[in-house]
Amino acid sequence: MPPNTPKPNTREAILDAAETVVARDGASRLTIDAVVVESGYSKGGVLYHYPNKTALLAAMVDRMVDGIAVEIDGARDQAMEQDRPTLPAIITAMVQHRKPNTNVSSALLAASAEQPELLDSARNYIETIVADAVKPAPDPILGLIAFLAMDGLHFSDLLGLHYVDDAQREAVQSRLIQMMTEMYA
Repeated sequence: MPPNTPKPNTREAILDAAETVVARDGASRLTIDAVVVESGYSKGGVLYHYPNKTALLAAMVDRMVDGIAVEIDGARDQAMEQDRPTLPAIITAMVQHRKPNTNVSSALLAASAEQPELLDSARNYIETIVADAVKPAPDPILGLIAFLAMDGLHFSDLLGLHYVDDAQREAVQSRLIQMMTEMYA
């Protein structure tokens, strides 16, 4: 490794390996041993950071939540700094965020069916964001409908339902943003 090259973060590298295993083989094939093979770290090294599969899955969920939270929080903060309503900004950020690897998301969703507590961090974050954005809205129910519509589009992708083509999806997303913006006009 060249002298000025930053050392890779071991925890992140292990999570990358775990995501690769889940995307390629499915959540049921995620084991500490599979992550050891994929990551190239020793079993002791992996277990030092993630003592069991549940800890590994929880870290994967947290990382996924953190990824979208950066975008949503950034959009919310920017809207607040510019004295604009946060709800349209958050919905726009949700529209713009589509994680390309839905295999990992759907596998984590499947794993959480056996251990619902894995989604606690996601649930807590979403509850806070939705409540903070919807409460001050002129029509809180319409704001909630927008969040539910975004969830519907997301879970449709995760479950592979694909009953909405790309053009329809774009039209729905554009209309949601328009409705949220017009609500404040």
